[in-house]
Amino acid sequence: MPAATPLPKRSSRRALVPREHGAYGQLALPLVSALALGRPTLASAALALAVVLVFVAHEPLLVSLGQRGTRTREFDGPRARRLFFGLAAAATFLAFFGIARAPGSARVSLLVPAGLALIVAGLVATRREKTAAGEVTVACTLASSSLAVALCGGVPPGRALAAVGVWIVSFVAATLAVRGLLKKARARGERPGRTARLLAVALLVLFAGAMLAALGLPKAADLALLPTPLLSAVVLVSDFSPKHLRTLGWAIVGAGLVTLLLLVATLR
Repeated sequence: MPAATPLPKRSSRRALVPREHGAYGQLALPLVSALALGRPTLASAALALAVVLVFVAHEPLLVSLGQRGTRTREFDGPRARRLFFGLAAAATFLAFFGIARAPGSARVSLLVPAGLALIVAGLVATRREKTAAGEVTVACTLASSSLAVALCGGVPPGRALAAVGVWIVSFVAATLAVRGLLKKARARGERPGRTARLLAVALLVLFAGAMLAALGLPKAADLALLPTPLLSAVVLVSDFSPKHLRTLGWAIVGAGLVTLLLLVATLR
């Protein structure tokens, strides 16, 4: 009697939550600042929750597309697809509910994250989400999604736009620092592109400072621009070891919290 063909061993059920830990801060910090700068409304709460659900849906989408591995899609694909469609449906309902109650300025502002989200979708489909351009685009998408939330809460457009600009500068600077550290690790201790990254950080801060000045905001608001870019500059010019990447991650979170406090203190 021929031996039975052994069935493939089923892998343990994995948690279908986003694995990009840095993106949690890029999602939460702008939304918290947008809600803190304004007053609570049903529209702002609905839009904020819709953004969170779209973010959570990212991981089951990647699993469904096979971008977490063929075996993962085989065992977790059906569950991931169900979760993705459920989250997408809930996010769509909340988005339409929020848009229906949102002021006109908030509705128009949603065109920015919507357009960026389409670009991100293309990057995901072509497996370029982890490139420098992909990571910057994702950061800008998450930060800009807080603009409509702030406007729904009654935040003046200039201040809402300034907060988003500060977060974009902070996230791009953090991305430059992390990528620089990873390149340093691959280059065995050298610092390829260090000058270019430092120049990019400096130009980001100068541009954002000019934007805040043009909006006529308090000078103290410029302080919110500094924590993460300063940290990034220190990492790029120092002998910070790639072995301490986790430490850098926590330092970026701390700088983000300082930025949050400064934004609320100066723009509320």
